[in-house]
Amino acid sequence: MIFAETLENLDIGFSSVATIWNRFYSAGNKRRVKFKRLKTLVLEFMEPADAKVKPSGESKLVSLYDDCYFASSESSSVSGDSPTCTESDSPTFDNTDEDDDDATLLDPDSPTLLQFYQQRKPRDKTWPLFPKLQSLSISKYPDSISRILRHFPIESIPRISIRDISRGWSSLNATAAARLSSLRVHISPQRFGAKHDEYRYQAWINRLFLVSSSMVSLQLDAPTSIPISLPDVIGLTCLSTLSFSFRIDLGTVPNLLSRLPYLKQLAMHVHPWSSWSHRCHGLLEYGDYEMLAHIPPLSRSLRKLVAYVGLDTSASDDQDCSDSTSDGPMVVERELAWLLARVPSLRLFKTEEMSSKAIRACIDDMLSYKDIVPHIEHLLGVEIEVWKY
Repeated sequence: MIFAETLENLDIGFSSVATIWNRFYSAGNKRRVKFKRLKTLVLEFMEPADAKVKPSGESKLVSLYDDCYFASSESSSVSGDSPTCTESDSPTFDNTDEDDDDATLLDPDSPTLLQFYQQRKPRDKTWPLFPKLQSLSISKYPDSISRILRHFPIESIPRISIRDISRGWSSLNATAAARLSSLRVHISPQRFGAKHDEYRYQAWINRLFLVSSSMVSLQLDAPTSIPISLPDVIGLTCLSTLSFSFRIDLGTVPNLLSRLPYLKQLAMHVHPWSSWSHRCHGLLEYGDYEMLAHIPPLSRSLRKLVAYVGLDTSASDDQDCSDSTSDGPMVVERELAWLLARVPSLRLFKTEEMSSKAIRACIDDMLSYKDIVPHIEHLLGVEIEVWKY
């Protein structure tokens, strides 16, 4: 490639798996190409012929991620006071889940990976090198994502974005992935949706969050239907930006916030029926406002919270509680208001229009109790915006 010596940013679109590496060489050139200065590489592949049409909800997930991501980019470019973390030794969590491909990403002990290197043909030596790469983005890769990632120096690339993939995601080695500075994994609805996939995803989430890491930005997107929970012990304590575009169990968020002392921005898709059994039995005392004067804050760093509350029309009748009616806020909206009251550093909250009205009403109700106003006076300055997609 003519500009390999000086190129710093490269964006290649409409690629096929069969010809992607040929695009880095001119006709007849078999010498290894070394991109000595390339810092950003974007590879977008063509949609497979059998790709399914994305459901309408997919656009909501993407825009929810974008809302948090772009805000993070703006804040990082303005302020230079990003906290620093020291990465501690990362425990090993073996991935034992089966996947539709036997390749294992970022796992040096993988038999498949060892066999791959042993069987490499001479022509494979002409693959390009990216010694200075700082950001790698791959989208719509139709095969197992690990097949292409093994050609890059993953251990030295701080920012990786993997979008619209459907194969190989469960073989992501959580310990290695958590060593990155920034990670995005967006799983396509194609071939995802069976309960088996959702339970595998829950297991992978658990492994990822348990790893002690200095990662500062994490975006996770998956078309889940069941509420995804998080482990009690959180190892990703240095996160400053976090985005969940899968349906998260709201009951796990308080513990999460209390264990992320540097978190500034959080975007999440709240499952409306998460922790429903606890709600119906009155175990979440969100209505006892006097408790707010005696319980500690959940976070003193979070400044922006985006929460999409999607109604689940498939919910069963046994999930119907008297607290959730069309005449007032849903229980999940009351709980979100309670959550805001316990984050004194919060400056901006965004949600969809109906929920914004309901949560604003809950906040007004809280502020009517004069005895607790000194403990939640930050709510007077929280800006509530309507999240649009």
